[in-house]
Amino acid sequence: MKRMLLLALLSLPLHAAELPSAVASQLPQGYEVLSYAAGQLDDSGRTDYLVVIHRANDSSDTPSPRPLLIYTQNADRSFTLAARNDQVVMRADQGGQCDPFEDGDNGLAIKNRYFTVQNGVACGQHWTDYITFHYDAQRHAWLFHKQIFESWEMNDDPNGDALKPGTRKVTSADVAHPIRFEAWRPSDK
Repeated sequence: MKRMLLLALLSLPLHAAELPSAVASQLPQGYEVLSYAAGQLDDSGRTDYLVVIHRANDSSDTPSPRPLLIYTQNADRSFTLAARNDQVVMRADQGGQCDPFEDGDNGLAIKNRYFTVQNGVACGQHWTDYITFHYDAQRHAWLFHKQIFESWEMNDDPNGDALKPGTRKVTSADVAHPIRFEAWRPSDK
């Protein structure tokens, strides 16, 4: 039970002040931490980090790329930048009225070598776009697993829920043509 609680706590997003200095010192110049999560991202059994970075002036008026960096922990407790993708975390201006990454409660989730980037809005429009990757031990790389896009519409029925289902699109990985995390790009909905 204690181990399960510890694993759950390790996958929660953390505050930037808690990011290990061995990771923080490797961040690209001119960027700052927007969000991060700690958990097991590969088969090593050590704590690894997903780190989303952005420019200090990042906003819907001046959107900047939001690279997602994967840092893996080495046996000597140092960290290596293992992979980077500048497309998977949406920019501040890609959510309509709201920031599709920062305005939600979720952001990043890690569980058993899988991780999900959770973009979504619930202001004006209501939609989520969750992109999941998994660690492939044979390739020593993270591969695209699944993307789930869902939207909802306001419901005119006074006896119904406030929202009614809109669009749902699930895109699963093609095992014959795997897509590495670094190469993944958004598709049209």
